[in-house]
Amino acid sequence: MLLTISVNSLYVKKEFQTQHISEAHQTMPSNIINLNIELEARQDHRALTAKQEMTVELRNHYTEKARLRRALEFHKVAYKHRAREYVEIAERIELQEEKLLRVGIK
Repeated sequence: MLLTISVNSLYVKKEFQTQHISEAHQTMPSNIINLNIELEARQDHRALTAKQEMTVELRNHYTEKARLRRALEFHKVAYKHRAREYVEIAERIELQEEKLLRVGIK
C-alpha cells in the first residue's frame, strides 16, 4: 500500500510546526516570570528574588541572541547559494543568446 500525501498538506503541516515552535519561543521565557508572580501572590518562600528574575531574563536574552545568530547564518548561506545560482543562470542565458544570434546571422 502506497502512502500518498499532497504537497499542500505537507506545506501546511510544516507551516503549523514552524508556527507552533515560534509560539513556544514566545511563551517559554515568560513561564518562569509568570510562575514567580503566582508564587509571590501566594506569598510563597520560593518566589524569585529580583536578582534571580534579572538572571532569568538575561538567560532568555542570550537564548534569543543565539537563535537570531543561527537564523542570520542560515539566511547568509541561503543568500550565497541563491546568488551563485543567479549568476550561473545569467551566464547560461548570455551563452544561449549568443548562440541564437550566431544561428540567426548564418
